[in-house]
Amino acid sequence: MAIAFRRALAIATLGLTASVLPTVGAGAADTGRASTRTPGLYCLANAWGTTGISSKPCDGSDKGQHWKLSGQQIALSNAPAYCLANTWNATDISSKACAPGDQGQYWTVAGQQISLTFAPAYCLANAWGTATVSTKPCDTSDPGQHWVVFNEQISLALA
Repeated sequence: MAIAFRRALAIATLGLTASVLPTVGAGAADTGRASTRTPGLYCLANAWGTTGISSKPCDGSDKGQHWKLSGQQIALSNAPAYCLANTWNATDISSKACAPGDQGQYWTVAGQQISLTFAPAYCLANAWGTATVSTKPCDTSDPGQHWVVFNEQISLALA
């Protein structure tokens, strides 16, 4: 009888302990990488009326945060004659008049990375923790190189 009592007490203690532990999903151990969150916190943005590109808190009413993917060009939805552009052989990103011969205006969206079509080793990148957007060598471990295209916005996937 004493053994049955101890066993019941141990099971009750285990159940009580488990009920007060924080609830986490499988794989919740820290892997050193940010977890994927719902898109929509920080978006690729054109400073409306300028050529400037940065990341800003997503705002559906910001005309500079609406993009249209057309083939391999990414144009401003509210100014479709202006495309997301990389200055060839440099890291800077801007918006400029769409030009079929400008290799820096051709992008490939694959998974969560957006790379230059004619230089696929270089990806669109946010300098993590800042508003700066540029191109950098593609690196899947760089959280600033994970993007999600949804509706007309392009959002950082891990921010």
